[in-house]
Amino acid sequence: MMDRACAVLRRAVSVLRIKAVRRADRTKDAPHDCNCLRAAAMIWADELAMRSGMSVRICVPHPRGVQVIHHVFRPDNSPQRLTIGEVLPPDSAPAQALGVAYDGRCVFVPEPDLRGAELATVIACPESPDRAAALSVTGPADLLDLALVASDRYRHLLIDTASSISVSLTADAPTRT
Repeated sequence: MMDRACAVLRRAVSVLRIKAVRRADRTKDAPHDCNCLRAAAMIWADELAMRSGMSVRICVPHPRGVQVIHHVFRPDNSPQRLTIGEVLPPDSAPAQALGVAYDGRCVFVPEPDLRGAELATVIACPESPDRAAALSVTGPADLLDLALVASDRYRHLLIDTASSISVSLTADAPTRT
């Protein structure tokens, strides 16, 4: 009887420890206050999701990869999961985009199922380069693959949206131009 009680207590402690680690991941070394970035990007991210038909995420650097600070669902009303606060690994498209110097390039990363993919670029912030962020769209791999002509439309949408967000940040107002 005592062994069973000990096993139950150990399991409960283990579950609590895992939950604490996940909570710490979300808050430990959290990025600086990103409210200005989020405010400047909301309108543009919504429009990008509507025009591309894909989900849109904005991520900022995190010690273990990148952290999602804004997420817009695909406009098709399909079942989706909110990822705000999650830390994406260093091999994700947003993390790789932030790892290269900003020059208007996009990073393409296929998902493990090979049907989906993520395309990301950098939102440059001229006033404070340390607050650069990644803007990404997630959708069908055959539409986002940089090697395909069909992906040009999505690459231009992504880069145009990133530059519009940068202009909004520079103007210090989340307005559309």
